[in-house]
Amino acid sequence: MKPDNTPENVKKLRLKAGLTQKECSHIYGVGLRTWQKKEEVNTQNSQSLSLVEFEFLLLLAGEHPEYVL
Repeated sequence: MKPDNTPENVKKLRLKAGLTQKECSHIYGVGLRTWQKKEEVNTQNSQSLSLVEFEFLLLLAGEHPEYVL
C-alpha cells in the first residue's frame, strides 16, 4: 500500500532515501525554502508535493509499490 502524501511522509521518505532537504531541493529544481514548506506540518505555508513529485520520491526511497529504480 502506498503511503499518503503528507508532510510527515515526505520527510520520512526523504530520510529513507538518504537525502538532505538541500539535495532534494536541487533534485526537484526548487529553492530550499520551497522544499522545507513541503515538509512543514500544521502551517498555512505548507505545500504538498504534486502526484508526480510524490511518486518520484517513493521511487527514490525504494517505497513505490509497483516500480523500482
